[in-house]
Amino acid sequence: MAVMLDYVWELVDAAPALTALAERLQHAPAIAVDIETINWWNREAEKIALLQLAFRDETRPRVAVVDPLAIADITPLHAMLAESSTPKAIHNAGYDAPRLLRHYRIHTAPIHDTMLAARRSGERRCSLKAQVEAHLGLQLDKTEQRSDWGRRPLAFEQLRYAALDAACTLLLYELQIARGLRGEYRLRAPAPERQTPLPLADRPQPGALPQEPASPQYSSPVKAAHEEADEEMDLTGLALLGIVYELGGRYSPEQLAASVGPERVGLAGWIIDRALGRDADLDEGTARDEIARLCEQGWVRINAARRLEAIDRGARLWRRRRSEIES
Repeated sequence: MAVMLDYVWELVDAAPALTALAERLQHAPAIAVDIETINWWNREAEKIALLQLAFRDETRPRVAVVDPLAIADITPLHAMLAESSTPKAIHNAGYDAPRLLRHYRIHTAPIHDTMLAARRSGERRCSLKAQVEAHLGLQLDKTEQRSDWGRRPLAFEQLRYAALDAACTLLLYELQIARGLRGEYRLRAPAPERQTPLPLADRPQPGALPQEPASPQYSSPVKAAHEEADEEMDLTGLALLGIVYELGGRYSPEQLAASVGPERVGLAGWIIDRALGRDADLDEGTARDEIARLCEQGWVRINAARRLEAIDRGARLWRRRRSEIES
């Protein structure tokens, strides 16, 4: 049975409105949190472009779409997001919460991760779109998923999309609590980044990828470091690396993250299906994290056309482990 989604939303793009919002949040029994990011594949250039907060204002759900690009100081929200005992509902907190900590030093707590709660209950399709369809009877239109969230002014359709995701997360949280599901998520402090020295011959070079696997002779410490990094890449990261290698230059980071969901097709869909299973529901936030990790760790790069392509190191790894996907 479909849920009647009766909610209101507003754009908060000025400091006085943000202060008023912070005061209203003090009376909310729970707050659903969602973000939209830009340049998420580059840690240095990444920014939070929107922060959506859904809550019940008396009985009716309300969504505040906060524009951090217009409001330089969002300190008024810190108390409710980091210090209050009010539950914060986040779908895939592993994506949103670390970014709130990184960019605003907001250690969000306590968190109920609606995706984690769904997984703990034994469900396989745990993306927000799948959960909303299964439990709220609503269809989420993800057309705006690939929007340019950095442009201003934002289109009405973008704002409505952002608000709807937060509203649905709030309703999903309330339903999960009524069902007795547990979605506790504890944000960990960021670990120090580990850098592995690469041999000069393994640095990204312009031009086409080699047709045959190279056989570089690494010194023992460097070889061990590479083998350890290879072992740390799980099947999700390996599958995304394979897509970038096999379809080099086709996808931007945003396009790839949005193309590996349940409606995936073609060679990219085949790789994901073989690696993770046909029923695998790869959440966009998870895909973004894996793509960003591939970029940060030097497996892939973004070319001048802003498309992903595998560099020599990534190409060798995929060719070496491709049998895991094909078997």
